[in-house]
Amino acid sequence: MSLKRYVSSLFRKWAQELEKPPKKESFLNKKIPLPKWALTGVVFLCLVVAILMEVGISKKHFLFAFLFSGIWSFYTTLYFEIDTEIRESQFFLIVLMFIFFILGTQFIISKNPTMFLLITPAVVSIVKFLVTKRAALFTTIATSLIASVLYQMDFSVFFISFASGIGALAFPHKVIKRSDIFLNGISIFVFMLVGVLCLHLFGVRQNVFFIIDIQNTIFTSLGAAIFVMAFLPVFEGLLGLTSDIRLVELGDFNRPLLKRLMEEAPGTYHHSLMVATLSEAAATAIGANGLLARVGAYYHDIGKIKKPQYFVENQTSENRHEKLKPEMSALIILSHVKEGILLANQYGLDECIKDFISQHHGTSVIQYFYKKASNSSPQDESTYRYPGPLPQTKETAIVMLADSVEAATRALDEPDYERIREVVNKIINNYFVTGQLNECPITLKNLQKISEVFTKTIMSIHHTRIEYPDSK
Repeated sequence: MSLKRYVSSLFRKWAQELEKPPKKESFLNKKIPLPKWALTGVVFLCLVVAILMEVGISKKHFLFAFLFSGIWSFYTTLYFEIDTEIRESQFFLIVLMFIFFILGTQFIISKNPTMFLLITPAVVSIVKFLVTKRAALFTTIATSLIASVLYQMDFSVFFISFASGIGALAFPHKVIKRSDIFLNGISIFVFMLVGVLCLHLFGVRQNVFFIIDIQNTIFTSLGAAIFVMAFLPVFEGLLGLTSDIRLVELGDFNRPLLKRLMEEAPGTYHHSLMVATLSEAAATAIGANGLLARVGAYYHDIGKIKKPQYFVENQTSENRHEKLKPEMSALIILSHVKEGILLANQYGLDECIKDFISQHHGTSVIQYFYKKASNSSPQDESTYRYPGPLPQTKETAIVMLADSVEAATRALDEPDYERIREVVNKIINNYFVTGQLNECPITLKNLQKISEVFTKTIMSIHHTRIEYPDSK
């Protein structure tokens, strides 16, 4: 991408954002209404000032600080601009972390220029937990470069900073408990210790006592764990982001909303469990977030709590739709999405969970009631169409597919592998052909893998059971 095209795209995107109608959303909790280049400009200015404070103010030093900060800012922004998985709130978090890193490092140097109490692992851990590992790896490199410049081009600082960042990334792979944060701190300590030991063995830090570097390593790793433990919930709440730890908490069946689903709509609850099993397996198979897909599937049909008896999985004998006109039946079925969003707001569910509620039907048509009504007179299809939006992520798309697949295969009289595979492929192809998957980053290869996983998982659920003889 040329510099001219890149700059023009920044202003064009900003203009498009300004033209959109204002939403009743807080500044921090939803989408950040500031363009990425403006946020990066703040980091650029902070970095220039911090470098000048360390190397001195002169024409030569100013030119160096300006060039380094400009190149660093350009490639950092370009990287996160290309990474389409990063949302506005996540980019805003990364900007906050860079500013915190620059100011914090500058403060530490002003107190003791020889002390390398690094903030890199704390920043990388936050980005890892709330954005992506790939973004955290890039953050490790970017912050290590800044640290080495602020420490007067000290290679040992870059090496130790990079080692501490890799330690934050390396273990544990999945952080699902608050205690895992301290395991993350231990990983940081081990990697930093190895880095310090290597530098001393090669004679790079002969002028510094080894015991001092050990103390700095302990303080850095302990400080990172405490910082993450204290501020992770803060960033989650302010920016509307959701970590895996939060997802595990949302997936607890003792939560009031899930308990209501279990007690008031047991059929829907069981259906949601099956959809969750299918979704997690499929998401894991294609490299998506299996935990997010599973927890989202738990909540995707919570709107049925309002009128559970009008949904077939909760009916024991009487079908209430037999006494209603198709238009009224469709209205009740369609309302479970809106009711689900209202319940999600009432119980304070995260935005990523609300996405599953609103997107798990996309803009599909309730075919049963539409065809039933069309038999007597022509019908307006929009009356029987879900409002959407279409699935925006791999996880919401998988739950949409799993929702239909589970319901269809459960209705099979004699399920076998070929019949299940035929039903699964038919449903996935129908969603693909009708454009329900057009706005999510899912590929044909992903769909093929999802189909295989669905078929195997459903086959294992509907396995043949041995008929035991009656005991005499």
